[in-house]
Amino acid sequence: MKYLNLTRSLLALSLLGVITACSSENAIVRNIKVSDVVTSDCKTSVSKTDTRPEYLTDFYSTKTTLSLLMRNDNTVAAQFLDVMDNCAIGQLNVDMTCVENKIIIILYPDRDMLTNCVCMYDVNFKIRNLFPGNYQLEIFQTTTNKQTSSSNRIYHGTVTLDSNKTVRLAMTR
Repeated sequence: MKYLNLTRSLLALSLLGVITACSSENAIVRNIKVSDVVTSDCKTSVSKTDTRPEYLTDFYSTKTTLSLLMRNDNTVAAQFLDVMDNCAIGQLNVDMTCVENKIIIILYPDRDMLTNCVCMYDVNFKIRNLFPGNYQLEIFQTTTNKQTSSSNRIYHGTVTLDSNKTVRLAMTR
């Protein structure tokens, strides 16, 4: 009889554990990794004090773009083109998180320095362990503190990643 009660108790505890585990946290955090981040040299630069106004207008009207190529091995080859930042940033870095199907990318410099010139850079990087599918995507360009807000969000939308297909996105600034 004691054996039967012990069995029932263990079965009840196991069932309770399964029910509790299924009803708690349902967020899936993907173990994605960003690697091989390389920032180009300054491609072109402007200064409000030394540049002709018409060239300044053309420079600042250039939109940053992001190209994403999903490969068969769940790796994405990514490239930001024409990222504008000050001329003394050093390297641009990329951080990324993925919870369920929401991806957040943060683009930030090694150092913040006040300068009177702005450069255009390209940034190449790889994203590992990301599967093909539909994702909500938010991209932020921040300072070294990596604080995100609506004022430094440069993209917000949906992206579909399919094997061997390139997606090109235009940033809002």
